[in-house]
Amino acid sequence: MVINTKQIKEKRFTKGVPDFATNKIYPIIENAIKKWEIGITNNVQRFGFHSNQYNAIWGNYYKGSNIFALSLWKHSYDFNHDGWIPQTQVTKLYKQHKITLKKGSVAIPILFANWKFTTSGQEIIKKHNLKPSINVWKVKNEYPKIWELVKDKVFYTERWWNSFNVECFDNLLGTENEKLIKTPKDYTPTNEKPKVRLVTKNDEKFINEITINMENKPKVKFGLHRVSSYSPLMDIIKIRPSNEMLNFSYFYETLVHELIHSTGFTDRENRHSKLNYTNHDSRSTEELVAELGMFMSLDRVKDNDLDKKQIYNNVGQYLKSWLSQDNTKAKKIEKLMIASELADQGERYIFDPK
Repeated sequence: MVINTKQIKEKRFTKGVPDFATNKIYPIIENAIKKWEIGITNNVQRFGFHSNQYNAIWGNYYKGSNIFALSLWKHSYDFNHDGWIPQTQVTKLYKQHKITLKKGSVAIPILFANWKFTTSGQEIIKKHNLKPSINVWKVKNEYPKIWELVKDKVFYTERWWNSFNVECFDNLLGTENEKLIKTPKDYTPTNEKPKVRLVTKNDEKFINEITINMENKPKVKFGLHRVSSYSPLMDIIKIRPSNEMLNFSYFYETLVHELIHSTGFTDRENRHSKLNYTNHDSRSTEELVAELGMFMSLDRVKDNDLDKKQIYNNVGQYLKSWLSQDNTKAKKIEKLMIASELADQGERYIFDPK
C-alpha cells in the first residue's frame, strides 16, 4: 500500500520529497521528458510503465506512486528484470549468501507508505487473537466486525528507502541463489502483457474493443469539435472521428486520455467529486492522471500499430506544460508520483479491471 487512493485530499507526501530523492529522480525525469518533448527517442518500445515490478525479497508488487519512478529507472539503466531488492537487505544477502553489489550500481529511492494501528487499536486487535502488527487492509477485508471497532484507530506513516534492481548483484541471477528471489503468485513478465486489438477502420468498433472490459462506460459523441473533452457533469466524451484527425495515433491518444478522465466519475473511481477544478494544483494533477494513464496504456499496443514516437513527443510537451507552474523539483516529483498512482488505477479500470 502506498497512499490511500480513496481519499484524494490526502494525496500529498506528509514530509515532502527529501533532497536525496529529488537529486536522484529529477534528472532522470527531466532527461526523459526532454527526449519525449523533442521527439528524438530512438528506442520507443524500450520504455513503458512496468506495473509488474516487485520486491524480490517479499514477493509483493510495487504499486501506485512508485510506478513512474521505477519505470524511468529501469529504462534509464537498461534493466530487463522486474525484481528489486531494498538496500536494507544488501548486507544480509552478503553475509548469508555471498551475494554482492556490482561496482557502480545505483539505487533508486522508493516511497514506502503505510497505515498502522494505534496502541489502543493494537490492544483491540490482540483481544481478538490477531497479531497487533497485522496489515490494516487485511483486517478491513477479512475481519469486518473487528474493523468496525478499530477503523478510527489508525495512522499514516511514510519513509523513503533505496532499492536496487536484481541485475545489480553478482552471484544471484543464473546461480543457485536465484531461488531466493520471490515473485508474486500471479506474476507475468512485463513484456508478456496482452495486447489490445486496434480496429482502425471503424471508430465505434475500436472503442468497443478497447473498452470491452470496462464497466459503466461513458457516452462518446462524435463531431467536429475544436477541442476534445470529457464532461463530468454529463459523463460524455466529445471527440472528432479518426478521419478528421491527422492520423489514427492522434485519435488513440486523445480518446484514451479522455477515457482516463472519465474513470474519475462518481460511479467509477470518484476522483472528480474530490478535486477542485478552479484550483490549478488539482486541475493539473487530473490532467497528469489522464496523460500518464494514456501513456501507460501504450504497453498494451503493438509498436507497429501506432506512431509511438509521435505520442511520446506529445506526452513530453503535455507534462512540461502542466508541471510548469510547480516551482520546485520536489513538488514536480511529488505530483508526478501521485498522478501516476491515480493513472494506474484509471488505466486498469479501463483495460484490466481485476
